[in-house]
Amino acid sequence: MSIKHCSRKTGDGWPVCVLFLLVWLLVPLDAARAAPAGPILIAHVAPTTGRFALHAEADRRGAEMAIEDFNRNGGVLGREVVLISRNPGMDGKQAAQVAEELIVRNRVGFMVGAIASNVAASMSAVAQKYGVIYINTNSSAPSESVENAHRSKFVFDASGANFNRALLKYALKDRKTRRVLQLTEDNEAGRSNAAAMRTYIAEFGGEVVGEVVAPENLADPVEVLRKVAAIPADVVTLVISGDNQIKLFSQIDPKVLEQQAWIVGEVDWEELYPAPGTPRPLFGTTWAWNLDTAGTREFVDRYRKRYGHTRLPWPGDVTHAAYLATRALLAAISKAGTTDSHAVILQLEQYKATATERMQHDAAWMDPVSHHLQQTVYIARWRPSATQPERGIEILGRVSPEQARYEPEKNTRLEPLAETPRYIP
Repeated sequence: MSIKHCSRKTGDGWPVCVLFLLVWLLVPLDAARAAPAGPILIAHVAPTTGRFALHAEADRRGAEMAIEDFNRNGGVLGREVVLISRNPGMDGKQAAQVAEELIVRNRVGFMVGAIASNVAASMSAVAQKYGVIYINTNSSAPSESVENAHRSKFVFDASGANFNRALLKYALKDRKTRRVLQLTEDNEAGRSNAAAMRTYIAEFGGEVVGEVVAPENLADPVEVLRKVAAIPADVVTLVISGDNQIKLFSQIDPKVLEQQAWIVGEVDWEELYPAPGTPRPLFGTTWAWNLDTAGTREFVDRYRKRYGHTRLPWPGDVTHAAYLATRALLAAISKAGTTDSHAVILQLEQYKATATERMQHDAAWMDPVSHHLQQTVYIARWRPSATQPERGIEILGRVSPEQARYEPEKNTRLEPLAETPRYIP
């Protein structure tokens, strides 16, 4: 249009050129609004090297299966969900740097994973700074939902405090003497769980007679076991995880486990299946592949169809937790109708799931005060079988979410939502 057309007026007195410019400016904006947004980027963060490498793989598989569910039906809010993986290592400072890079450079929408509680604590502090939602799929330090809790973090694994409340009651119930020795790994999960257990030991009439601290990098457990044997005790509580746990029990005489009550707050499938000949005492878990619960058989069949040829041909509690946690996140985004972190946080705080949806015996719900999922926990034992290791796990009983609850979570203090940055990926 030439400049002379500006002298022409419309019936309303507007110059033709002005209307033309308005239309020219508005059309691209409307087109941009109508254009489909890019994929929703989720970062799976877990230590893929070192003693939790197998756990990290199992955790990622759960997230993958959940994302497949949604992408098969058109994604979330019409956007494809894409999973990327990062190894944050086991060092807290390095984990914080990884989180910063994922948010600032990669512009991830959300983060899932953890495995190691110190990694979760470091990464979630960075996520909170930016308002990025962080889903702790699998780490069991009670501190994750108390002193290290954040408004933008949600914890979906049961903590050692949940398991140990049930296990200590079971172990101390009928004993004439109740001397308890604590065997603790020198890290955040070890210290946090040991502290939580002392309350329960006193509640059930026990007495702590000593504590042996094992190094986080446990090269040889012989010296640790020598210290344990030197302290007379009726019950030994154990907070050691990953490959360290496999090393430790490979050196324990099964007769010792018959003479003393040893309990392990949590034993993951990834610590059992790879060592089928290694004995285990009583332990806690959130799920097992052979549970007689609705949905379990279908989930196992689906897993085995995809991963049955791998080192972990059967799914365990880590995969189960990551699958349901990632599903909960994606469902919350869908219900919110936006990726706005504030809106999604409000949806996650209202998360509830039936027993059928959880493949457990009780309904589960997210505690809006602590951001920790309250769920069924199971008491189990392991009967080593080198020929059919998948048959080794045996569920002895279960504890409801109300009975397993960790009381200090009632006093958790989260950052106000108004003071949490808004993040819209």
